[in-house]
Amino acid sequence: MLIAFALAGLVASCDSPQQPSGVAPAADQSVDASTPLMDQQTAFRFRQDFAAPLNADSGWAAAANEPVTVFTDEPFRLRFEVESATADGAQFQLQYRRNDEDWQPMLAENFPQPAKVLRPDLGIDVNSAWQFLSGNADSVSIEEDGEQVSVNLSSNDKPVNLLGRYESLWEPAEFAIDVRLPAGNNTAGILFGVTGSDNYHRVVLSAPGSLSVERVINGQTRLVAEAAADLEPDQWRELKIAIDGRQASIEYGESLTVDADFAAVIPSSVVGLHVPAGASAAFANLVIEGEPRSPLVSIIASDSFAHGAETTDLLSGSGGSSGGSSSIFIGGSGVSFARATRALSVENSAGRAAEGTLDSGQSEWEWPLVVRRFADGAQTNNNGDRYAFRMVNDAGEALTSNTVAQVTVAVPARHLGGVFVETPARIGPFAASNGDLYFLMEPAETDNMLMAVRSSDGGESWQELDGNNRPATGDLEGFAAVLANDTIYMLHQTSDHVFLHAFHTSDHPTQPDSWAIQDERLASPQEPSTQVADIALRSDGSLVAVYGDGDKLELRVRSADGSWGDGTVVDADQARQLSGPMLVTGRNNTVHMAYTGSDGTAWYRRFEADNRLSPRQLISSELGTDDNDAGAILPLVWLPASDSVSILYRRATGANPGTLWERRVNTAGQLADAVMVSDYAVVQNAVDSDQTGADAIADGQRVQVLFIDADNRHIYHAYTDDDGNWQPATLQVADINAQWVRGSRLDKDGTGPVYGFVYDAGSYGGSGKNRYHEIPLADLPGRSGVQR
Repeated sequence: MLIAFALAGLVASCDSPQQPSGVAPAADQSVDASTPLMDQQTAFRFRQDFAAPLNADSGWAAAANEPVTVFTDEPFRLRFEVESATADGAQFQLQYRRNDEDWQPMLAENFPQPAKVLRPDLGIDVNSAWQFLSGNADSVSIEEDGEQVSVNLSSNDKPVNLLGRYESLWEPAEFAIDVRLPAGNNTAGILFGVTGSDNYHRVVLSAPGSLSVERVINGQTRLVAEAAADLEPDQWRELKIAIDGRQASIEYGESLTVDADFAAVIPSSVVGLHVPAGASAAFANLVIEGEPRSPLVSIIASDSFAHGAETTDLLSGSGGSSGGSSSIFIGGSGVSFARATRALSVENSAGRAAEGTLDSGQSEWEWPLVVRRFADGAQTNNNGDRYAFRMVNDAGEALTSNTVAQVTVAVPARHLGGVFVETPARIGPFAASNGDLYFLMEPAETDNMLMAVRSSDGGESWQELDGNNRPATGDLEGFAAVLANDTIYMLHQTSDHVFLHAFHTSDHPTQPDSWAIQDERLASPQEPSTQVADIALRSDGSLVAVYGDGDKLELRVRSADGSWGDGTVVDADQARQLSGPMLVTGRNNTVHMAYTGSDGTAWYRRFEADNRLSPRQLISSELGTDDNDAGAILPLVWLPASDSVSILYRRATGANPGTLWERRVNTAGQLADAVMVSDYAVVQNAVDSDQTGADAIADGQRVQVLFIDADNRHIYHAYTDDDGNWQPATLQVADINAQWVRGSRLDKDGTGPVYGFVYDAGSYGGSGKNRYHEIPLADLPGRSGVQR
């Protein structure tokens, strides 16, 4: 949806054509001499080089009018040549057809980060930033305070209503703005759903303490909802309005929420500011968000051109055997993160200058596209799926054509797609006894559902299993898993509850590759600032779980028969907030635990076989005190031969800030001195995780570590020799913006042990970049003999 301003008085209108309706002509409808002159697609060409300039004659995937193969989660571009019978003002949209199914309108949904966020410049030039529905520029002043720009409104005997002069290429779903009311009897409001100067929706803050939700129809105000509000004078407070159909949810500050039903769908519009006569207020930090989605295929943003950038004549189908009537080029544009093209204007085109009254000619339009591996609803594109594309005009009619623009889908080797669960402990890949690999993830950042994906070819290809029975719980923010023979047990903390899930692997004797436990709720603790969880398996089949409980951590044990015991609060007598727990089971069913404190500390304790907690021991006081530092401890590593535990953590302060350090705990529970793993600084909280971007596993008597460099976001590997000495780090995966990494020691037939891992190759908090890689371990220097 393209939201823009209409002329003089009336406020916002959609620059996009209406959605196609009815049955459109087939995309491959032939054009011959008897066909009436109408919009025609006369050529197309796929461009493989997504970063190529809009009008470069390079980077093509094939010759003109040739189908191509495209990889999932790798953007490409499609350029069309169009012969227009009535060129001036023409607009087009794109449709697709998957595997000969019905034609569908193409959505504009970005990749890999699907967020729709707009932060309009409130403007130093008042008239260029705002449209006045009432009042004038004398009522407005702009104030700069550091990086914050605020709009100050002050009215006299008439109210002031302003509308933002900005453009959104999608339909807004939420507005947020900071409001400050000066001391005194002041009132301020936010306008939305505006269809005219006397028709709009409004939220009004009135001193000394009320919030009202109103609808203004033909200048008459109707109260929809109201509530008491704490309007502290001269203080900035965020006012947020979320829109869903005819409903709006209004939040003010951190404690007030008001729901309103307007009894009719709220129209899309730009946001406006309001002060009544004799009032004043200030506004800052306007943010507009749309509802993001991750469909199977979509129009995305271009990295190399802006929406509406002018095209030149690159394709040569017009006027030839396709039946086109003219070869005069009259323009066109690139499309970027929008469902519709800009309207074609030939006012200044070469064709117009040559012909004077030209009303037809050829134009070119280029669309950036992506086909996703996993989409919302865990929909999946597989090898061999086919997509056809066609353009439709602003009446919803398909352009006639002799050729169909079509791609065949291929999934790259070792590509998973999808998205990491947030704040993970261990999540795989786990190996079943038959060698099948399993990883736990989500299909898309916009659809939080838990998937178990399997590879039966050593990580080369991956498929979801038992999707019809997957857990119903989303909100995958604190997550951990452990493999117990033929079942993967998963602990999952949401904002409100803690759940256990379980999945049978392919070597299960009666229910292979199936969900065994969908959603077993074991606790409903106080919500922690960061959802965290880890889980450990004891030899008797019992499970030890740890999760956040307000400012503390809680331990609980699930017996082998499936019964949960009472919880044990960790460090209940301490003031510090706890987070970032990691568990590992050692000898004699002792569960080792390390965790972080909000004062920059890291601590170690043992949860003995009889469920007693050992005294806490300080690991470090240099972890940092920001919320982002909560997950500064890596998954714990138990070394069986020595019954010792390797605790790896990231220092935020002290010597070599940002680097990884190790302390070993011996079988007697004594902590060795800290040793630096590598002098590389490691990323912290790369995206929505509060975690260190690193992973660790045991390999005999060795510790293997993967970490993400904080500067270049490449993935590096370091390890100890058999004597515990750290070896120099080596580059493993380059030229990515890595954000997550989790792995396991895997035994592979013919190659020996490998460090198999899945990493996010740069989704920026979105999805589609999960990939598998492995490091052979058998031939690494410094080994005195392979040990398990």
